[in-house]
Amino acid sequence: MLKLLDRYLLKRFLINLAIAVIAWVILFLVIDLIENVSRFMDQRATVHQVFMYYLYYIPYIISLTLPVDMLLAALFSMNGLAQHNEVVAELSAGVSLYRLLRPLFVLAFVISIAAGFFNELIVPESNQRRWDIRRYDIEHLTRPDQKSRSNIYVKDSPQRTFNIKYFNGRTNTARSVSIKTFKGSELIERIDADRMIWKNNHWILKNGHVRRFTSNKEILSSFKDSVLTHTRIEPQELSVVQKKPEEMSLNELNHFITRLQSIGADTRKWIVERHLKLSLPFANLIVVLLGAPFASRKRRGGAGLSFGLSLLISFIYFIIIRVGQVLGHQGELPPLLAAWLGNLIFLTLGLYSLFTVQK
Repeated sequence: MLKLLDRYLLKRFLINLAIAVIAWVILFLVIDLIENVSRFMDQRATVHQVFMYYLYYIPYIISLTLPVDMLLAALFSMNGLAQHNEVVAELSAGVSLYRLLRPLFVLAFVISIAAGFFNELIVPESNQRRWDIRRYDIEHLTRPDQKSRSNIYVKDSPQRTFNIKYFNGRTNTARSVSIKTFKGSELIERIDADRMIWKNNHWILKNGHVRRFTSNKEILSSFKDSVLTHTRIEPQELSVVQKKPEEMSLNELNHFITRLQSIGADTRKWIVERHLKLSLPFANLIVVLLGAPFASRKRRGGAGLSFGLSLLISFIYFIIIRVGQVLGHQGELPPLLAAWLGNLIFLTLGLYSLFTVQK
């Protein structure tokens, strides 16, 4: 009897989940297409390019909206049972609410784990391909495999930055180079060179001048050739386009953070993004924990109430996630707390909902 009941509830939940996923994917694609269609036409994008761009967009949409889909599925599934007095009948037959909801919680936990692997293995790759199509096929920017980049800004150490107008990775030559050295927030030295060439495992600056700043004066000197010492920057770092967090897997993000830490750069933003990659999948379990007990009681409003409530909860949840993210980037909250703030708040509300609902 209970196994039949479990299958019945899970079937309803999975059908509602599939409908929600498809609906949100279509909605996102239509809105994005309307927003970008004129830009695609101006850049003479082909139908195939646009189709592939949106095909690779779908995994990111699913990843982003899955918690909302899970909440919708939980609310609609349990609300349907409550409206037809099926929950009351099951409680009267001696089946506790905890036992009734257990298969939903188990499935939500499994989906959370699967979402973590999906976000790690599928989403970064699809996001990178999506942005590659936009950057290089539609907007006709120079591809990284051609190893040429423009307007590069890179931090060599906490005190020194490189600004490079153009870098050719085939010849390992940079043009219009400006190297600034700071002491705290004060600029103490600036090197400007026409070219910078990688030779014998070090950089050679060509045709430039050095400005050194003291409290009272500026000292200017010129050079024809000068060897740049004590730098961590190598050609391969200048020829690689910096990925966005959503384009990086957890392993890539870890390596990136380690590299930033080795030069003393501020890594707070990236550590927050790393924790978010771990915290967001578990939102799928937390929203079911919150919504399923609430929807198990019969209320006026039916499906309309469930839909409106899911949007409200999701809106509040993503606002809290965003607030925590910003506070983490600014250093107002520790990165771990900033990334898990939304989950902690909604987990508390979910447990309260579960323990206080009529059983």
